[in-house]
Amino acid sequence: DNPLNHKEDSAILGELKQATGITSRHLTGFNPGVDDAQSRLQWASTHSYSLLGVFGLHIPVLYGESVENAIRRLLGEVISKSGDTSILDWVGQSSAFHSCFPATITPYQTLPLPLPDITTPPSTLRIHKLFFLRSARKMHQALSNLPLAKFINFRLILPCIVHCIKAMTLTQVDTSLATHVHRIHMVGLAPIDIVLSKRLKNMAKRVAYVLICPWHPNLLHPVIDTDDVWTHQWLTRLERPFSALLLMELPHNKYWRVALFCPITTHPTDSTGVLKGEVNTLTIV
Repeated sequence: DNPLNHKEDSAILGELKQATGITSRHLTGFNPGVDDAQSRLQWASTHSYSLLGVFGLHIPVLYGESVENAIRRLLGEVISKSGDTSILDWVGQSSAFHSCFPATITPYQTLPLPLPDITTPPSTLRIHKLFFLRSARKMHQALSNLPLAKFINFRLILPCIVHCIKAMTLTQVDTSLATHVHRIHMVGLAPIDIVLSKRLKNMAKRVAYVLICPWHPNLLHPVIDTDDVWTHQWLTRLERPFSALLLMELPHNKYWRVALFCPITTHPTDSTGVLKGEVNTLTIV
């Protein structure tokens, strides 16, 4: 008998990784669960794995239900168990059952690219201003009080930082590809270009849009004793680029996610831009 553990053999791990699409880290220490949900969805997007087993979930099997509805129930359960909003980071066709979930798990085949590092103006000088310190501490407290994301009664209850859109213009139309490029200007954020299959409804007709940064408690820097150091550290983290969602406001304080051809990546213009975001919990259908 060979006393060596096959999970420690780099050659075997390499072959297993190639055959399964699962990283060596997960192969050597796999446990069913809802952590690292994006990676687990990626495995199943290219191979036939039982997602209930991969996530360690126990939800009823509804014979004859559509793939879209099964995915909606699964993703809703993953979010409710973990509060993990990273599974909202996808592009493609949205499900008919919920705007925040894809119609299939194919969009998870490729994990999001690492976000770029953006150098922002130093925040240290502004930290010494009393009003800035108060605003920063108020925002930190609001973020600390946010609940975890959850999916209840076909509604996604999503904690987030909301950035108002002040201008949106159609800049390019490609009829051969059926694409529409819009330039969006937000309060406190760098402008971005987004690509959609159709033109967005006119904001002049009171159709409101917002850009949001989905929130999870692990994004919050812990409080430390020195105000200046603490404020600088956690605001610097929030100044980094983030993956955003574009939402259209509906009646009765509900929102609808706008499906895109490409991911939205933006960043605050500076620490003041961070503080212009509104901490809120939105209901998305």
